Amino acid sequence: MHVIAGTLRPDEGSIRFKGEMLSGVPPHRVARLGIGRQFQDVRVFGGLTVLDNVLVGMIPHRQQDSFRAWFGTRAARRLMRRYQVEAERWIEHVGLQEELKRNARNLSFGQQKLLSMARLFACGFEFLLLDEPTAGVSPRMIEKITALIREAVNERGVTVAMVEHNMTVVADLAYWIHFLHEGRVAFSGERSHVLGNKNVRQMYMGL
Repeated sequence: MHVIAGTLRPDEGSIRFKGEMLSGVPPHRVARLGIGRQFQDVRVFGGLTVLDNVLVGMIPHRQQDSFRAWFGTRAARRLMRRYQVEAERWIEHVGLQEELKRNARNLSFGQQKLLSMARLFACGFEFLLLDEPTAGVSPRMIEKITALIREAVNERGVTVAMVEHNMTVVADLAYWIHFLHEGRVAFSGERSHVLGNKNVRQMYMGL
């Protein structure tokens, strides 16, 4: 995921997305190509409100300048209002509408994960890299997160690649699985092929 997102360079080989070469491309340009990433440790902006956390990712780079901030025109204010309405829609989509003006640092870890997903959805990424999306949260929150992922894929056509150790979540969501063991891909295939493999169960669960 680091290599795809541009935070690490590959030792060899190449990565392409929709015909574009990603190898060596910096993270901000990877994001502009339509690839969004959620980190395992979430990385929300703790000092910003829930609303501002979503807004900060939505505003196009060309519109982020100090002149607009200090001397916003009527057109700029109308545009910002449109972004705010859209941000609020996605915040409600993940169930955080009651926390709109709350600082992100005051949310629970599970709520911060929901906030990071709202930010990804609001930015319109078509390919999401999710690192342990259900780690460290309650069973009820796991159900909420998996439902959001499933909806993004089935209803909006988003492609999701995720690293996940919860085999129940993997069995529930994954169409295709790469099982890694000691740093190497040990098995690849459809869900039933990999999860039903005796060697996979032995390596992962010691059965």
